[in-house]
Amino acid sequence: MNHLQLHEAALPDLSENQISRLAKDELVHFSLAVEQLQHWSEQMRQRINRAMEIRYAERIRQADVMGQGESQRLRIDDGDLQIEMSQPVEVTWDQKHLAEIADRMVAAGDRVQDFMRVELSVTEADYARWHPMLKAAFEPARQARITEPQFCIRWAGENQLASPL
Repeated sequence: MNHLQLHEAALPDLSENQISRLAKDELVHFSLAVEQLQHWSEQMRQRINRAMEIRYAERIRQADVMGQGESQRLRIDDGDLQIEMSQPVEVTWDQKHLAEIADRMVAAGDRVQDFMRVELSVTEADYARWHPMLKAAFEPARQARITEPQFCIRWAGENQLASPL
């Protein structure tokens, strides 16, 4: 099954300087190829994970029945192959319900901050529409942070070729 192996050596290993000196058409094609490779890689990882779920479904079910699944971590021994499965638990909170609880706490004289993390923010679209006097009141609390630049490569007048990085 050597045809299933991916070889890093088969992919171009260009430095940032080498990439910066590529001809425009090479830069566009390289950027698009990397984006497609990333998309393909993500799809393959999802398929492999789902295949492992299918292949070891009975052992995973047995582990849950034995209570090992509570930790959301599981080790499967399959002969000389050892598989570790982890399934992170992602918790989300109903924001409307939390706001109602917070309102009741404030009405009762409790400090919401003692029970919940409270983060206040203003959207930039709203801030941009405000009267200058209102903006001035909020200005000391506003912090703009410079982030990493992102580039979108396309030929002028054409549809987007590569998404922002």
